[in-house]
Amino acid sequence: MSRHVRDYRYEELLDRAYSRIPSRAGSSEVFEVPKAEVVVAGGKTIILNFRKIADVLARDESLLQHYYIKELGVPAIINEAGQLVLQGKFNAIVINKFLDVFVKKYVRCPTCGSFHTKLIKKGKTFILKCEACGAETTLEAF
Repeated sequence: MSRHVRDYRYEELLDRAYSRIPSRAGSSEVFEVPKAEVVVAGGKTIILNFRKIADVLARDESLLQHYYIKELGVPAIINEAGQLVLQGKFNAIVINKFLDVFVKKYVRCPTCGSFHTKLIKKGKTFILKCEACGAETTLEAF
């Protein structure tokens, strides 16, 4: 029984390989984190669009609230309007800087850069699971 083996050109093999690779999710879309709209009233700082930020980042509001509490070292509550009310005076630059750090550490995939991730808490650690490339990264809980 004889089998015929075909010789392929390099370009044919390359085209064949590329055709089997799934397209990269999110490669053409632009992800924009909204900037925090901050108002200082008396001795309190209010992030007006806090709920929108949490929704865009696909993160639980209480998780983002605890992050700000830990990083700023002040108590904070989420009011009925979905705004974060922090004890103390902080300007928008400080609030947005902490938001950028949160996104870099707890939202963006360190492997492929995608923002399509899920944060899973296991004990005292978080696992950042990327839905685009499948990578899993272990992070410290805060």
